[in-house]
Amino acid sequence: MTQIISLLTAFGLGSIVTTLVQSWLARRAMKDERSFREKQAAFVGLLEAYHRAAVEGTDEASKLFAYWQMRCELVGSAVVRDAVRRIVETNDDRAGREKADRDMKSAMRADLGVDA
Repeated sequence: MTQIISLLTAFGLGSIVTTLVQSWLARRAMKDERSFREKQAAFVGLLEAYHRAAVEGTDEASKLFAYWQMRCELVGSAVVRDAVRRIVETNDDRAGREKADRDMKSAMRADLGVDA
């Protein structure tokens, strides 16, 4: 116990608290950056696969879209997941697809924090 008191006295309680707060903020910033990069990669991959599926219409393109959809389900918010689900469900509904497309892009921007 006296060692702890000696350390607090030697280094100053303010310095210790400052160090702890700085460490916590640095970890939080790293976590936020990692989350942003994971979401960005998943969303860009999904959009590229979405484009490829629309242009090619092949089984391989559909499977690639499904892969990126799963990645988005892991890192995206509930709003993004719902919008992507509606993209799939509105395959034969032109008006519904356009709305789902707009909603998906808007949800992705909000999820990334780049909402314009």
